[in-house]
Amino acid sequence: MTRSLSLRTWLALGLLLALAAPLAAGLGAWFAAGAWQAGREKTHTAAAVRVLESGSFDTEAGRSAVLAQLTDLGVEADVVPIDKRADQPLAGEKIKQVYESSKAFALTTPGLQATVKSPDGKQRLGNEFRTVDVSLGYAQGMLFVPRESATARWAIALGAAVVGLIAALVLAVGLLRRWVLRPLARLAADADRIAGGELAVEPVATRAREVAQVADAMGGMAAALGTALGASTAAERDRRFLVTAIAHDLRTPLFTLRGSLEAIERGIGDGDALARAQAKAAHLDRLVGDLFSYSRAEYARDDHTHEPGDLAEIARRAADTVDAGAIELDVVTNGPVPIHGDPVALQRVFTNLLDNALRHARTRVQLTVSGRRVEVVDDGPGFAPADLPHVFEPLFRGDRSRTTAGAGLGLAIARRLVRAHGGEVEAVNDATGARLTVELPATDARTPAAAPTP
Repeated sequence: MTRSLSLRTWLALGLLLALAAPLAAGLGAWFAAGAWQAGREKTHTAAAVRVLESGSFDTEAGRSAVLAQLTDLGVEADVVPIDKRADQPLAGEKIKQVYESSKAFALTTPGLQATVKSPDGKQRLGNEFRTVDVSLGYAQGMLFVPRESATARWAIALGAAVVGLIAALVLAVGLLRRWVLRPLARLAADADRIAGGELAVEPVATRAREVAQVADAMGGMAAALGTALGASTAAERDRRFLVTAIAHDLRTPLFTLRGSLEAIERGIGDGDALARAQAKAAHLDRLVGDLFSYSRAEYARDDHTHEPGDLAEIARRAADTVDAGAIELDVVTNGPVPIHGDPVALQRVFTNLLDNALRHARTRVQLTVSGRRVEVVDDGPGFAPADLPHVFEPLFRGDRSRTTAGAGLGLAIARRLVRAHGGEVEAVNDATGARLTVELPATDARTPAAAPTP
């Protein structure tokens, strides 16, 4: 495909074509017409020579026929007898003697006689005729072949130049329409469709760089609008789902708490009513806390502090804050791991991962810190294969988690906090159970980690 050029370059090339095409056509036509005219003169000369060589000079009728043929060709002739022994033109009595013995003659066309008798005859012969010497046995002389008109040659050259200019203009206009006007018309139509909400924009074929840049910008704008619209739609869908799920998760413990408190108030509850009320209050507190943490991680990603810290120490503090119960919790570190980030947010990440692992583990959970890689492994049943792509989505709880007290926000919060530090978290199943892995970037302790968009 031809490389695109700027409009300025195309205009310069068009101007050069508009100048070069007529000039080339005119010069070509000038030389072609000159060659054609020279050929015509040679043809007339050869025809005149053949007339003289084949003509009959013995009779007056033969000589008249020769003169008539030369006149038809437009060629003038002046032929005189010669002395073959001396090879010189004859004159006077010698001409008469040779004429009587050999029937040789002196032949001059009427047109030549008239031209010579005119006041500027010699000048006209030099300007209007080309002289050709001929030798005819007992005679020799000159042929005067009319020169071809220079006016005709100029007319042919100018006509060819005009045709070349018209062809250049037609080509330039055609290319302008194809590479500039049509693409711009398509871009205008695409802009109208984008304004109407239709974001599908097809590529525009053009050799003009500026038009191609506008087309690329239009395509990029349409793609960005499509992405933004899709993100907005997804955000609105997630918001509605979040509100609905939270309302559902809050309704059950509130109903239980209310019933327990009413039973205590009326004195009709059993001895476990207060314990149930306290448990549901703690559940509500945990749900509200998770919701607040998720909102902060989602909408205040740039509010985290960034300070030097020890990743291994942060992981140990997170392990100390969780309630392992009967589950064995093992923390494995290989010395200090310097890191620059928000220690509170990172501790929340490891706390959420440990809480998730402890809820599903059978006997043991292990937290391992190896460089900036942190792994949480449990010996539970693992994630359902169909659930793996969704475990970090807000409010998602797989079938194996329906009976737990979580709100489905812990892993979502962990992922957003890790991404706010420029890292990533993933979930897989291995031979023993579920494995959650956090990878943090190797950032300079003096430079805060970037907070990418989740």
